[in-house]
Amino acid sequence: MMLFRRTSRFIVLVISLLSFCVTGHAQIQVPDVEFVPTPQIVVIEMLKMAGVTKDDVVYDLGCGDGRLVITAAKEFGARGVGVDIDPQRIKESNENALKTGVTDRVKFLEQDFFQTNISEATVVTLYLLDELNLQLQPKLFRELKPGTRIVSHDFDMGDWKPDNTMWVYNANVYYPDGRLLKRDTKFYYWVIPAYAAGIWRWAVPISQGERQYTLNLRQRFQEIAGKVNVREREITIDEPRLVGEQLSFAVRDEINGKKVVMRFSGSIRGDTINGSIEVKGGPFEGNHKWIAKRGH
Repeated sequence: MMLFRRTSRFIVLVISLLSFCVTGHAQIQVPDVEFVPTPQIVVIEMLKMAGVTKDDVVYDLGCGDGRLVITAAKEFGARGVGVDIDPQRIKESNENALKTGVTDRVKFLEQDFFQTNISEATVVTLYLLDELNLQLQPKLFRELKPGTRIVSHDFDMGDWKPDNTMWVYNANVYYPDGRLLKRDTKFYYWVIPAYAAGIWRWAVPISQGERQYTLNLRQRFQEIAGKVNVREREITIDEPRLVGEQLSFAVRDEINGKKVVMRFSGSIRGDTINGSIEVKGGPFEGNHKWIAKRGH
């Protein structure tokens, strides 16, 4: 994986994107960050945190010697793609894949990962810099499908709060100059959320016809909040949660003088939510189908 240069106070030195001309006017691109191999125990824990299985396609952006996608293939049965701008790292990655016997399930691309199409990924792993993570963020949202998992070693995504974090303590970190440093290392986990914001409408059949609902949903990354309007009353939703395409929330209401709790859950696909409502209390207790449409 690609990492960073450190001072004695572990302050990141940001290295600019560079290119320079050599004989024949070919351009060589210099990596943004210094290569430091990720400890194998951290590789395993990152893949476990992402819940990698044989059905996944793991992209490692800044793949270094390829150990993460190779491990994903060998230990988890996944397919993997490593991307690195450094030809030496790509050479090492291909050699390591050959030694490990996983060349049928992994490939390595000598590319600038900002230019790589990552849309087939179901898992993306990173070991970059805070600044590079933030530069990557629009690309991740633009190209990855809702539900795609992202794990970053050491560096977060600024205002995009992680869905989960984890520590590995006393990991052995080997630097290119031969130094060995034992240090605690942290990694972060996110799930690409579906676009959920907007006005959603649905109707629930009742004995006298239909009960109309309107939900005004606000969204910041995977964090959501909103209010439901029903019969000229406004109710703040409880327990809102958005994980990939999966949306859930609760509405506490009163129907015919009885307290009612309605738990909504469904999948967002474009401008439609398909799911179910679990109603506790009141005359409509039970499980009901839920289809909501986004509109104005």
